[in-house]
Amino acid sequence: MEVILPASKTDPFRKGITLTIAASYDNACPTHAMREFFAQDTHRPPHAPLFCIGRDRQQAFTREYVVLKLQQLALTAGLGQGMWNGHSFRRGAATWAAEVGISESEIQTLGRWRSDAYKRYIEYSNRERISLSKRFQRDQRPTLKLPISLP
Repeated sequence: MEVILPASKTDPFRKGITLTIAASYDNACPTHAMREFFAQDTHRPPHAPLFCIGRDRQQAFTREYVVLKLQQLALTAGLGQGMWNGHSFRRGAATWAAEVGISESEIQTLGRWRSDAYKRYIEYSNRERISLSKRFQRDQRPTLKLPISLP
């Protein structure tokens, strides 16, 4: 499936960018969900925004609207006040990708990062930090070699 964004922070000339989303053929398949959505969403005019505020207004989401809804949903889900913002999805995606073993260069490609800024988004759980600490202790035992001086 291809989703065209008319503008993006990574699109300085505002030519639009195309996101490619693969089918997963499981219960959470994004392409199947999109087909189902379009089959049920018969009121939408052909060129209306995909995500709209309200059924009748057909006004595209704004960044502020999405952040406010994200904060409200986090509170409703019991996640607390938190620092939920527009980058929460990028942070979550980068963290998830690292957890499932996707390479750093692939994470950079998926997030359309040109710099290594994506590294700041990856969060590691306590379990991962403990595992890393154990591995470091086990695999990196330093050998002290003291210089010996003879009189």
